[in-house]
Amino acid sequence: MEFEHVANALCLELSNSIPDRRQPSDRDWLRTPNGARDWAQSLDIELAAVPGSEELDRLKRLRESIFETFAARATLSEVGERSLGVISAEHAAGLHRHSYTSRDGMIERDWPRRWDAESLLALFADSAITELTGSRLDRLKLCPGCHWLFFDMSRNRSRRWCSMQTCGGRDKALRHYRRTRA
Repeated sequence: MEFEHVANALCLELSNSIPDRRQPSDRDWLRTPNGARDWAQSLDIELAAVPGSEELDRLKRLRESIFETFAARATLSEVGERSLGVISAEHAAGLHRHSYTSRDGMIERDWPRRWDAESLLALFADSAITELTGSRLDRLKLCPGCHWLFFDMSRNRSRRWCSMQTCGGRDKALRHYRRTRA
C-alpha cells in the first residue's frame, strides 16, 4: 500500500492517517495492526511489535485529539480542553522512559531505535506539543479537499491543498470542466 506524507510534522502525519476525513471510509491506515505497522514503516519508524487492539485504540484516540486540536488552530476556533488533555497525558505517560543525550553539540531526546506502543504514543504527542508551542502555527493549514492538516512551508505561504497530485489536481480538473461546460 502507498502512503502519502505531506504534513511537514510527525504529529500531523498521524492525524492524516485517514485518507479523506470528509466522508466515512474504511481506508483508515490504522484500521488493522498490520496496517498500522506498514504505515509506521513508511515514516521510517520500526516497531518492536505489531500493536495490539488496546494500543491501536490509544493511537487512534491520540490521532483524533491531534486532529481536533490542530484543526481548531487552523480554523482559528477554540481548542478543546479534552483533546489537549489527551495529548498532554500521552506525552507525559511515555516520556519518563527516555533520557536526553548530547549529539554534535546539541541536546536532544534519546529515542529508541525500535518503538514499542508507549514510545510511539510519546513520539507523536511530543511532536504535537513541540508544534503547538513552536513558531510555525501561522503556517498551519487545513486542506479544503480532504481535511488533511499540513504546514505550508512555501516561501509565499500560498499552498492550498495537501498535494497537487490529489486534492489540488482534482480541484483544477473540476474548475477546467466547469469552464469548458459553460
